[in-house]
Formats: sequence, structure tokens, C-alpha cells
Amino acid sequence: MKRVYICSPYRAKDGAELDRNIEYAQALTKQALNAGLAPITPHLYMTQCLDDKKPQEREQGMAAGMALLKTCDFVIVGVKYGVSEGMSREIQTADRLGIEVVNADRLAFKLLDDRRQEEIKAERYAKMNCCNFCKGSRLHTCTGYDCSLPYRTAFAFAITHIELL
Repeated sequence: MKRVYICSPYRAKDGAELDRNIEYAQALTKQALNAGLAPITPHLYMTQCLDDKKPQEREQGMAAGMALLKTCDFVIVGVKYGVSEGMSREIQTADRLGIEVVNADRLAFKLLDDRRQEEIKAERYAKMNCCNFCKGSRLHTCTGYDCSLPYRTAFAFAITHIELL
């Protein structure tokens, strides 16, 4: 399961805007969960124990969030309500670290493309290694036999172990 960092606005001018931003962050988190990802949304829980209005506590929360961001496979950015100062820092940090930044509206396309790339890698692996999954190859009797079962077995192995290959 890929770990993703949810980047969306939190700070607000009033209570209604804050509620809207929290609901948006929750929706992005749910979108990531439904896509089979492991989302990290620090502004939803750091603000439960730190006061975002106190500069020192805000900075402490931002630093902890940045440490979490560094461990993620990619960042999902929700831009529906604009890009805040905190979001800008998170995006710049991800760019500097070479972590992919994905617009939340394009997440489905990114995941589909990732899946296609994984299948291409698995096909390459299966073509190069299907003999390792063939019982006949150990007896040197596989010439002329159907290699479709060893190929499918190698492909299935590659798909389940794609990050290790």
C-alpha cells in the first residue's frame, strides 16, 4: 500500500471557512483510502493538540508534517480552495525531495498510469524469467512445450512483488 501525504488548506478567516477546509481534507483522505492508499493528513490531527494560531505550535506541527511528508510515495494536493502558504511549503519540499505531487482531481489518472507501468514491468519480468517458474526447465525438457502457465505464474509473482523488482 502506497503512503500518500494529503496537502490541502487549513487556516481560515472564520469558523465556516475552517469547517469547509476540514471537510475538504476529510474528503481527500477518504478519496485516498477508497483508492487503496494509506493517507497521512497531519493538519487534521496535529491541530487537535497544537494551536495553529500560536506561531511556535504551528511551526512545530509543520515540522512534524514535513518529517511525515519525507516518508511518502507521493503528495496529493487539493487545490479546490486555492494554495495556502503552508501548502506551498509542502509542495516545495516535495519537489526538492523528488516526491511526485499529484492534483487530487487527477488522482484516478495517476493511479491508472501507475498500474499500467506496473503491468509493463511485470510483463518484462515474466518474459525474462518464465523458465524459472517452469518445472520442465529443471529437467531440460521444456523446449516445444507451452510456456503460458509459467509465464502467467511469473507475471503474477511480478505483480505482487513489483516494488521489490
